[in-house]
Amino acid sequence: MALLKGCNDSICPLVPYEVNMDIVSNFLEGIFNLSQTKRRYDGGRSLYVVFSNKWEHYFNDQGRYSPNIYDVAVWAYRRKAFHDDITEEEVLNDFAKEFNIPFSIIKESFNTQRKIISFTDTLYSEATLKSELGRIGVDVSRNNIDAKKGGVVASPGEISRGPFVQTLYAGLDITDYVLILQSNYSTLYGNSTSNNLQDKVTLSTSSLYRPFITAIKSKPFLLLAGISGTGKSRIVRELARACWDEGSEEYKAQKPRNFEMVQVKPNWHDSSELIGYVSRVSGEPVYVAGDFLKFVAKAWEEQDVPYFLCLDEMNLAPVEQYFAEYLSVVESRKADGKGSVITDPILKKSKEDWYRVLTGELTDDDDVRNRFLEDGICIPQNLIVVGTVNMDETTFSFSRKVLDRAMTIEMNEVNLDGGLNTRHERIGKLGAAELIGTAVEGVDIYGAYKDVCDTAIDYLKKINEKLEGTPFKIAYRTRNEVLLYVVNNLPYNQIEGDDESTYKEEFVVARALDEITNMKILSRIEGDESKVSEGFLKDLKETIKTGLESVFSELFDEDDDDVYTSVSLAKLDEMKKRLASGYTSFWS
Repeated sequence: MALLKGCNDSICPLVPYEVNMDIVSNFLEGIFNLSQTKRRYDGGRSLYVVFSNKWEHYFNDQGRYSPNIYDVAVWAYRRKAFHDDITEEEVLNDFAKEFNIPFSIIKESFNTQRKIISFTDTLYSEATLKSELGRIGVDVSRNNIDAKKGGVVASPGEISRGPFVQTLYAGLDITDYVLILQSNYSTLYGNSTSNNLQDKVTLSTSSLYRPFITAIKSKPFLLLAGISGTGKSRIVRELARACWDEGSEEYKAQKPRNFEMVQVKPNWHDSSELIGYVSRVSGEPVYVAGDFLKFVAKAWEEQDVPYFLCLDEMNLAPVEQYFAEYLSVVESRKADGKGSVITDPILKKSKEDWYRVLTGELTDDDDVRNRFLEDGICIPQNLIVVGTVNMDETTFSFSRKVLDRAMTIEMNEVNLDGGLNTRHERIGKLGAAELIGTAVEGVDIYGAYKDVCDTAIDYLKKINEKLEGTPFKIAYRTRNEVLLYVVNNLPYNQIEGDDESTYKEEFVVARALDEITNMKILSRIEGDESKVSEGFLKDLKETIKTGLESVFSELFDEDDDDVYTSVSLAKLDEMKKRLASGYTSFWS
């Protein structure tokens, strides 16, 4: 609560905040210091804090009971005089304002049954303070109040130092709810200068990389399609490099340890080369692990770092055959309610000796090995799979099973003047929070972003009306990924090159809907004139345009010199031209 008090504005989950430690320290001094003399803190120091998407549950003691708002008022305002006729609404509003918590959360999280409370202008004695803390649910059975020091747990002077704060919040077992960063936001996430970072996430370069980052966070399975030589595999390597501090050994390395490239071979028709197989050639069964499985084990050993596996020329062989296990397991992803994402095993545990030997070969980390032995080898949430795709006569086309499970980005544009000044793409520093999503389904975010999600759902309903009766109609999987993509784009609202201005939220939502329409809906559409007629494409284009305008009416403002260029409408024009040959598809 002290950290909440130090934030400038109402909080939302998974966004970094700069917290004023003078506010935090002075608050704790007033609450916990038992001495008559109150010290004032004016050090100008800040901490950087991220609240998880479970933060609101912390206020009702993880669901065990809902505390009375007046009990909390005693704790928070024990030296503040309340007038006799103060209303419930006034207490709630005061509390919400004091701790920067949305009023709706306060109203839902506390019971507001009226009760009689005696207030005093005198300081609590140690015994009285223990009694009051115990009455509202604080464990005072241990010797956690030091009368000589005059504070509970620690003095604000200790609180104000970063390493002690780390110890404090770990000791209080609230790490599922709040993450305290030891470095500032600029070092970890880019070059933002905002004091309150709720509304901005600014990369250190252009927004060119935003669709890659938000697509990965929405679903860690990405297809990069385009003509040969446009840098598809290179961008995967550079995204992996961007996870390290510039100048570090991993940043300077040709291949950072969180990157692996596997060249797909045309003769792959099962997973034996990629994942592995049991060999009985020597008599005793031995598991021969593939590069994919080895990389999965490495990712488990370093779960706070995004690990990128690049399947180069992914469609040289039928993806549904050699990658069947992954296609199945990636759909079993589920948020565990503790800030992590779990999956079914891609290699089930076995009681046979070869499995025990395999786990020892894959990792030296005892915790990781024990996990493998207990649960099988599952996909860690920090593993990002990216396939590069060239669509020509030498490759296989994708089934809807694959397209439904992946995010798709085209890379066909070429800038021959680019890439001549620096060795690496200037992506900027990427933190795990920007690439690793903890939400998997629409239900994981709907409550916190109901208005935005409802807007996206209304848009999808209009699209589905035009797709009715076709094999291209979208269902729950696509809906979930649309919602995740739109919500993950919300922080990216800063106008490029302008540190003071931000896009309107309606524009950010419309832009994200346009991009995800291209990624997840248009990529499914293909066929001859009996399936995809010119009239169908024309009507679909008009529906998309009208739907986007209903989200942000100024999106296609003809009087605006910087008018938005829609990727989905441009793709439909391209598909319409291709239909002249009698057949069309998303793929160039």
